[in-house]
Amino acid sequence: MVTYDRQTVNSPNPIARFAHRTRLSKSILLADKHLPCRGAVADFGAGNGYFLSALGDVRVDAVLYAIEPYMPPSADPRIQYISDLRGTPREFDVITALEVCEHLTDDQIDIFLADCKKKLRADGKLIISVPIMIGAALPIKELSRTILFQRRSDYSTSEILLGLVCCDVQRPEDRRPTHKGFDFRLLRKTLCKSFVIETELYSPLPIPWWANSQVFFVCRRLK
Repeated sequence: MVTYDRQTVNSPNPIARFAHRTRLSKSILLADKHLPCRGAVADFGAGNGYFLSALGDVRVDAVLYAIEPYMPPSADPRIQYISDLRGTPREFDVITALEVCEHLTDDQIDIFLADCKKKLRADGKLIISVPIMIGAALPIKELSRTILFQRRSDYSTSEILLGLVCCDVQRPEDRRPTHKGFDFRLLRKTLCKSFVIETELYSPLPIPWWANSQVFFVCRRLK
C-alpha cells in the first residue's frame, strides 16, 4: 500500500508533488475567499485533515468540520468530526469535496449534492476539485504511477488512447481505489442540475484543461 500522502503532496514525483501542493494552495485560497468571519466549513472526505488544518492556520476564526468514514481522525483539536452532512443541525458557509467525487457512484454523488443543497446557507458555496483523467494528463499520470509505485495501470493501452482523445472509458464497479474512466465534464453536467457554477478553474497551470491535472468548481445553489 502507498499512503495517500505519498501519492499526493509528498509524492516522490516532482511534477505530481507540484500539482497536488498547488491544488492544496488553491483550495485554501478559495475557501478563505468565500468563508465569512467565524464561518463554518465542512470538508466531505477530509482524509487526514491536512486541508482543514492548513485552512485553520490561515483562518483562526473558522469553525472546522470533517466528514471522513475511512481514515483515522486528525489529532488537530480544532477539527470536529461529524458522520455526514445530515447528522448536524447547523448550516455551513462552505462545503468542500476535494479529490473525492471521482470515487463516488452516481447515486452517491446525487445524495451528496442533495445534502449540500439542504445544508448550505443561502449564500454559501460548494467547492469541488477533481482530477482531470482525460486529455494529455492521463498518460502522464498513469506512466508516473506505474514507474514510481511499481504497479500496473488500471488502463489498457487502448483505454489510455481513448482517454487521450477524450473518449469514454468504462468505469469499474468499485470506484473507491481508482480514478479510471472519470470524466469531469459529466460531473459538471450533474452539478448544473442543482447548482450554478460561478467559477471553473484548472490547476496547476494557467493553460487549457486538457493539459492540466485538476479542475475546481465553485458553486452556489439554484434559486
